[in-house]
Amino acid sequence: MMSGRTWVVGFMCVFLFFTAKQSGAQSDIVSTTLPAAKIDSNYLEDYTHLLTARAFLLFQNASLLINMKDNSISKISYRPNVNARIGLAGFWKWFGLGLSMENPFYKNDRSVYGKTTTLDLRLNAFGKYLAGELFIQRYRGFYISSPTRSDGTYYIMPDMRTFSLGIIGYYIYNAEKFSIRAAFIQNQRQKKSAGSLVLRPAFLYYEISNSQGIIPEEIIVNYHIPVAGRITDGNVYSIGLAPGYIYTLVFLKNMYITASVFPGIAAQFYSFGKKPDQFSDIEFAFQLSGRFALGYNSDKWFLGGSVQTGFNEVPDKLNNALFNYNLAQFRVWGGTRFDIFRKKKKNPVTGNAGLVNSNKVGK
Repeated sequence: MMSGRTWVVGFMCVFLFFTAKQSGAQSDIVSTTLPAAKIDSNYLEDYTHLLTARAFLLFQNASLLINMKDNSISKISYRPNVNARIGLAGFWKWFGLGLSMENPFYKNDRSVYGKTTTLDLRLNAFGKYLAGELFIQRYRGFYISSPTRSDGTYYIMPDMRTFSLGIIGYYIYNAEKFSIRAAFIQNQRQKKSAGSLVLRPAFLYYEISNSQGIIPEEIIVNYHIPVAGRITDGNVYSIGLAPGYIYTLVFLKNMYITASVFPGIAAQFYSFGKKPDQFSDIEFAFQLSGRFALGYNSDKWFLGGSVQTGFNEVPDKLNNALFNYNLAQFRVWGGTRFDIFRKKKKNPVTGNAGLVNSNKVGK
């Protein structure tokens, strides 16, 4: 559980939609679309009246990189021991629901990489002009992938913890001809190539802690890192704005590639140290993030994959080190659509009840 952070859970409950993963179980609840709005039918096909269902494979990872300067070691890379997940998801009208579980066919050896427990809360909302993402993640238990010990084994840090809260918004200018939903949740289809300028504000809170020190004593001694490098905790607040562009190329009728890039700048307030000795500062930093998808999307079937990643440099002047926290998500999916929400309507001639396609009523 998230001790001391019940306000975060309460905030999520206000939205009534939440996703959770706690050490091997995860659910995704997604608000997929706002009330219907006009779109250009030459460019977009709408399927929000159908049940859009898919199976997916999900891998999401958080990595921490400490770039050391003026030392015999150039960088320290931290990773959690997490696996790919498999799941099912469905979307209809404004509502979406997905469930996933840890991959039962393959697991990383805990004796080699250590044990990681996780908590993952996620909310996505996709409207015509506006889209938004909110995520809360906590990891406990990391291993250091670089450097390794002289015998090739990894440094295991079972008590190292990270917590991150992110809120990202998207304002889509060309929403009549371009759909972000067509690329990533498939309850619409992009019929012709189109793109849009996008404005993306973002807020990120990140914290890290380890009572034994973020950098292991063995590494400090072996690589002659100054005592100043023995920090035990830190946190960062980041508020950024990134204008960007997203474009979907449609080819071979139903194939598509979607790419987006968001360069921007963020104001970052950070604090690192070893209690009671703490230091803090504020400065501006360049940020770069991207989101990409490749797939097949027809009237009935769809198949694809996506990558979402960002490069968030968190500068730390302590010991001339640069902390970089990156959250990445990789997803592969396949699915179809069902017209199962049909209404019964009496035949005006016979008076008998029959099934009528709900989206054709009144036409």
